[in-house]
Amino acid sequence: MLTSVPRVTGNRNRFEVVEAIGFFLAVLAYLWFFLIPLPWTGVALLLVVAASWWQRSQTVESLGLGWRALGDSVRQWGPLWVICILPFLFFGYRTLFRLPTLERGLVYFAWSAAQQVVYQSMMYLPLRGGLRSARLAAALAGVAFALVHAPNPILVPATLLWGIASSLLFERCRSVWGLALLQVMLSSMLMWVTPPGLHRGFTIGPFYHQPPPVPFAPPIMMDR
Repeated sequence: MLTSVPRVTGNRNRFEVVEAIGFFLAVLAYLWFFLIPLPWTGVALLLVVAASWWQRSQTVESLGLGWRALGDSVRQWGPLWVICILPFLFFGYRTLFRLPTLERGLVYFAWSAAQQVVYQSMMYLPLRGGLRSARLAAALAGVAFALVHAPNPILVPATLLWGIASSLLFERCRSVWGLALLQVMLSSMLMWVTPPGLHRGFTIGPFYHQPPPVPFAPPIMMDR
């Protein structure tokens, strides 16, 4: 059961929320105004993430990167694994075990893990520390996650739901690796069942109307 965390100081609570909002706005600014003309400025975002981790004394375990937590996630999220794995294998059995597909799948798994560790540590956890309710923090983090994926009409609602769900799953078991595996399967199935003219390779931001797609769409799907 999700429980509330005790409040610390008022200033600390405000700092947690302000940090999450500030990082969200910085990501939007980079995506829409700097990524195309000045892609190297993304290093600044990485430095902000590193500084936050250092200031919070984050560890491999607290960030959700411990491998033991992956085993825990299998037990704690059991029904969800079944719900995802069975249709994933059913719809993708013709291409999943080809070497090129597996190679691209590993690349997307690494990208999903990087995305989740930044999202959870820079959005959900700060909001969780500054608000009384895990559900409220997950909802706000999910909204931010969805807005980052605008204007893609497929990804905006999908990432809203996944952002909320992944935050609540992370609340129960801190496993970025487990979330990354689930994200690979869910993203793959979403691309299989939605029109290419709408998902456009899962491009977002200024890339949505500019072919070819950026290389962060689920690579598992490219053989279909």
